[in-house]
Amino acid sequence: MKGYFCVCENPNEKFDISFQVRESVEDDIPEEQQELYLNAEKTCNIIKSLENTDENTKKKYFDKLLSLSQVGLVPEYAQTKASKLALEKLQEEIVLIEGKRIKNGYMKTLAIDALILAVITSIGVKLVDIYLHFSMVWSIWAVVMGALIGTWVSFGARKFEICFDDLASLEKDKMNPWIRLIFISVASVIFVLFMNAGIVEIKIGSIDTATAFENLEAAFIIGLVCGLVESRIGVNVYEKAVGLIGEQS
Repeated sequence: MKGYFCVCENPNEKFDISFQVRESVEDDIPEEQQELYLNAEKTCNIIKSLENTDENTKKKYFDKLLSLSQVGLVPEYAQTKASKLALEKLQEEIVLIEGKRIKNGYMKTLAIDALILAVITSIGVKLVDIYLHFSMVWSIWAVVMGALIGTWVSFGARKFEICFDDLASLEKDKMNPWIRLIFISVASVIFVLFMNAGIVEIKIGSIDTATAFENLEAAFIIGLVCGLVESRIGVNVYEKAVGLIGEQS
C-alpha cells in the first residue's frame, strides 16, 4: 500500500507533527491510513497535554510517534498495519509510565481539596450556629461531609483502570477538583432538600429520607450516597427541577 501523506515535525510548535496529504493524490485515502492518521494525531495531542512529565520523556514519546507515523503513512510501500500495532504499543507504554502518577496525583489533590473544603465548611457552620442559631445547619454540614468522602471514593472506583484517553483529562466533564467538590456538595444538599420536602422519595435501608435533616447520621449517609453517584446526582437534580416546572406549565 502506497503512502498518501507527507509527515514531518512541525517547526513552529513543540511536540507537534504536520500531516499533509500528498498533492498528487487523486483517489480516496485507504481507511487504514485514515485511522492511523487520526490515532496518531490524537496521540500527539495527548503527549503535548501531559503535565509534570519531563521534556526528555515527552521527546522520547514524540520521536517514536513521528517515526511510526512516517513508516505507516509516507513510503511507496507504507507499512500501515505494522505502524498501527506500534502505535498501540506506544500508547500502552505511555499509560504504564504516566497512568499511575496521574491517577495517584489526582486522588491526592482531590483528597487535599476535600479536606480543605471540609475545614472551611465546618468553620462556616460553627459561625452560623453561634450567631444565627440556624437549626438545620449541622444537617447540611453532615450532607456535605458525606458528599466529599463519597466523591473521593467514587473517583477511585470509577477510574479503577486508566486508559490512554484518560491521560489528557481524567474527568470527561473537565471540572477541576475544587469545582467538582463544590458542585457535588451543593447538588447533594439540594437533593436532600427535595427529599425533605417530599419531592423525591427513595429508600436507603432503614433510613427515613423524609426526615434526613432531623438526623445527622441519616444526612451523612445520604450525602455519602450522593457523592458515590456523583456522576449522576447533578443531572438527576436538574431533571427533577425541569420536571417540576413542566408539571406547572
